[in-house]
Amino acid sequence: MDGVTEIAASLGSLRLRPERDEDQPFRHRLFCDSRPAEFALLQQQLGPEAFDQLMRFQFQAQTMSYRASFPQARFDIIELDRKPIGRIVVDRPGDQIHIVDQAVVPAMRNRGFGTAIMRALMDEATRDGLPVRLKVASSNDPSMRLYQRLGFVPIEQVPFYVGMEWRADSAVTTTASPG
Repeated sequence: MDGVTEIAASLGSLRLRPERDEDQPFRHRLFCDSRPAEFALLQQQLGPEAFDQLMRFQFQAQTMSYRASFPQARFDIIELDRKPIGRIVVDRPGDQIHIVDQAVVPAMRNRGFGTAIMRALMDEATRDGLPVRLKVASSNDPSMRLYQRLGFVPIEQVPFYVGMEWRADSAVTTTASPG
């Protein structure tokens, strides 16, 4: 999967394209918008300047950590009709498709874009005979519901996160069973 990836979506032309340097302001805003619950108390306690500095530090730390930990991963911007609406980082080490991170801007959530992207990755995993794995914050109920609805099951519990996995063979069993 090199370059741009087109994904079928009912609400427009959805595509993934590699991140570029000029995407940094968008990525920073998305990072901040995706973590209000995690940083709400600190935002109240710190002044605006100190809080902005903290968020920039956290954003840079995440960027450096992901690049160092997943050097072969794809770092893509999710676009709808050529406008950025999110980001996804996917690592493919050979034994799995690992979703490292994904986020969609708040105004574009709950419209099926995340589901469309996940289904495209699940189709790729089925074709390649691989599981799809990810970690989700245990406090992130909307994402947890999405992954469970798509057939992901918990495989690991670590502080603040739940490791989840989807396998094509277990999805067939899951969808075939009454329920």
